[in-house]
Amino acid sequence: MDQRLAQHWAQAKGHEGARDVAAAKAAYEAILKLDAGQAAAWLRLSAFATAEDRYRTARLNALNAAKAVADRRDWKHLPFVTMRLLSFDERNTIRDLILNADWSDREVIGQSAVLSQHLWLIGEYDASLRLIDEAERFVRGHPLLSYSRANALRYCGRMDEATAEYERCIALAPGYAYAHWSLAYHQKANPLGSRVDRIARAKRAAAEGSLERIHLCYALFKEFDDAGDPDKAWPELQEGAAAMRRLLRHDSGEEARRLAALQTLTDDDWLRGSDAAADTRIPVFIVGMPRSGTTLVERILSNYEQIATGGELNDFGQSASWEADHFFTSPLREASLERWLAADYAAIGAEYVRRTERLAAGKNYLIDKNPLNFFNAGFIRKALPQAKMICLVREPMDACFSNLKELFSGDAYPYSYDQEELADHYIEFDKLRSHWEETMPEHLHTVRYEDLVKDPAGVTRSMMAFCGVPYAADSIDITRNATPVSTASSSQVRQPIHAGNVDAWEKYAARLEPLKRRLSAGRML
Repeated sequence: MDQRLAQHWAQAKGHEGARDVAAAKAAYEAILKLDAGQAAAWLRLSAFATAEDRYRTARLNALNAAKAVADRRDWKHLPFVTMRLLSFDERNTIRDLILNADWSDREVIGQSAVLSQHLWLIGEYDASLRLIDEAERFVRGHPLLSYSRANALRYCGRMDEATAEYERCIALAPGYAYAHWSLAYHQKANPLGSRVDRIARAKRAAAEGSLERIHLCYALFKEFDDAGDPDKAWPELQEGAAAMRRLLRHDSGEEARRLAALQTLTDDDWLRGSDAAADTRIPVFIVGMPRSGTTLVERILSNYEQIATGGELNDFGQSASWEADHFFTSPLREASLERWLAADYAAIGAEYVRRTERLAAGKNYLIDKNPLNFFNAGFIRKALPQAKMICLVREPMDACFSNLKELFSGDAYPYSYDQEELADHYIEFDKLRSHWEETMPEHLHTVRYEDLVKDPAGVTRSMMAFCGVPYAADSIDITRNATPVSTASSSQVRQPIHAGNVDAWEKYAARLEPLKRRLSAGRML
């Protein structure tokens, strides 16, 4: 390395160690003046901009890091750059970077498990499997490669192959918690309960309160639940949920105040005024609480030739972030909503259309199935006046129980690990749904999950009329939909539509009394 570069790198690290951000940034900028191909320096500047809530600078610096990796073929930094790009949903850049890398290079091989995961996270399932195949020419029998392959196969609907690959991963690493958990929620054991002993052994070896132990608790809950033994299942769910709740920050009162402020902001007058022009392509936002049937509706609608699906997209939040130069996720996490009164919604809408153009693939409709867009519905109405929103609603006890028994990734849905907080969230969700229905009925169509599974043809007919697409009788055959799906329902939606999950909470009725009391107090029952 050039002596001047080495000196600046030493200074930058020293300044970071001393927490002198301004001096560290100056040192990284000096590095890039000498050599713009230093990907790591761009990454650090991107991280600093994120901490300072400067969205545009953070994103552009991440893209500069990607250019540096591609120009210099600097594969050592490839996974760090693609990880950074995931936070900006830069799917095209991630895909191009990984697909154009040298898959025989030892740096790529060494990080192939991570890179293959990044590929299936952006919907490039076939490419992910190809990368794993290539890596296994050099590295055989690696549990992380096996786990990544199993997930890609599962999301592609190759169910039995995925099961075999999860088993292979567990054989390679018997204590690997994530494989036990994924397999439990992917496909039932045969015979039922036959996996319990090995999961229990792995749990005994896992540290108390660790994410690994939490995943094993949920795995045991699912195995006991499938085997029809709620007395053994419930303590595992209780332990896992309590441990997960301790790791997360959530305040039901704060959430209620923010949603009340959102309803005040998005009144009739504000929602009617919009400078955004309607585009010819129509986004279809499928929203609702998680595990309420959103993926089922996505599978039905994407059976239509003119409707494409992008899965759970973050592009609306990214578009709003770019326009405001501020990291935006949803009103649930905004310190203040006042800044959104004067946002340029025409610009947000245009950016959203640009970002999703490749996913639409020339079709007239594109599904965006991110549940959190429920809270963005008013902003979506302002930015994309042509958009259609379909909101899934499920009976309160089933909706809440389905959330309680799901272990979500990262810090998503922190309300879901405590019965009373779950009830509070459902109550606030229902208030906001009523607000959206009242203020923009022409843009929001409510579907009740119980009606959908009881009368799929009738409910689908009404959904298609709302979207402006002719009804087709074979649309409700979701088993013919071969589109990959990577949500928590990825295995279940390969089955025909059924009502087997209606009233699933009842076998745990005695344990769910705190939930029931709180919902009753909120007049939900």
